[in-house]
Amino acid sequence: MDAKTKTQSLRKGKKAWRKNILVDDINLALDANRERQVLHGDDTDGDFVIDTEGSSRPKNAVSVLKTTEILANKSKVPALASRKTKLKVSKARAEKLMILAGRLATGSKGKARTDTEGLVKGSNVDLWAEDDTSASKKINEPTRISFTKASKAPATLKHQPLHLHTEAEVDDLVHAGKSYNPSVEAWKSLVDREYVLENDAQMKVQALEQEQERIQHLMETLKDDELDGGESSAEEDVAEPEDPEEKYRLSVNERTEVKRKTRTQKNREARHKQQLELLKKMRELKSQLRDLQNLLAIQQEVAEKAALQDQKPRVPKKYKSHSKHEPLFTPIEVKLLDELTNNLRAVKPEGNPFYEQMYKLQMSGKVEARVPVAPRKRYKQKLTEKWSYKQFK
Repeated sequence: MDAKTKTQSLRKGKKAWRKNILVDDINLALDANRERQVLHGDDTDGDFVIDTEGSSRPKNAVSVLKTTEILANKSKVPALASRKTKLKVSKARAEKLMILAGRLATGSKGKARTDTEGLVKGSNVDLWAEDDTSASKKINEPTRISFTKASKAPATLKHQPLHLHTEAEVDDLVHAGKSYNPSVEAWKSLVDREYVLENDAQMKVQALEQEQERIQHLMETLKDDELDGGESSAEEDVAEPEDPEEKYRLSVNERTEVKRKTRTQKNREARHKQQLELLKKMRELKSQLRDLQNLLAIQQEVAEKAALQDQKPRVPKKYKSHSKHEPLFTPIEVKLLDELTNNLRAVKPEGNPFYEQMYKLQMSGKVEARVPVAPRKRYKQKLTEKWSYKQFK
């Protein structure tokens, strides 16, 4: 009795599918072919072919350069048929152009120009002829840059530029004391003016330094309890015991504590918020009732203000400095008594026209006064301790 073959489960893996492939029909065909060869021998009729036409290739192939072979068009798609048409110019036109260019000595430029344009340059149009309506009108080609023309000018165009200082007007006239050969009175007035300006600037700097020194002295001398107002609780006086976890903590950074509010604290804050809203509404209602009682007086006051506004002449609006920085620092341009010259050859050029122009632009409000800003770090640097020394192998 034949042994029972083991049936495979339905869930076959990749290996099982590769092994169990049905090749019965292939084996039958191979066996039949093998038997035919044993009985009848090999059929060698189809192995050899008699060539009656010969080879179409030439015996000695023409050698072609590699560059020619690479550049040859091997595509099956035919190339585009585009013939370059040369701009044909007639012989007479070419001769006229040569005369105008002065390349031919036989003809004159003036005669050639009068032949083409006439004595008076203009269009040959009969003014008294009837209008030719059949003439095709020229189509307006769209411009490359399209824009919509404004119907009216903006209101800000009529406003004056914002000035940094309304009092200090930029004088375009140079002081007479800055001349190469000034009078004694003009030179003295220039020295006095520059002295006043420089003295004011120095006094401001000195006052600022004194204030900084005073604040630094207070910070060093005063104690922490005096800065806080002298209020010290009994709890702070008692020395708190040192926490062992705090002493031997691993991180260098400060410990972040999660401060969560209890339900009682949240309810208390909600009730306090509601009370504040009710008080605000009560104040608004009281103010409205007070305004209703004084309605006649308020109306009379508004009418008086409107009448005064109509009577007052319009005064141009004064602008304060709209920048937190001062304009460029202007150096002192004053010559000492021994530096004054009475000869233009001995005069040395002073000042910088670029800085002077920039100062005028900043003072007139056309350019904003700015200072260089040094880049700073945005976030505080955080230190972390690596635990790589604990990874033993």
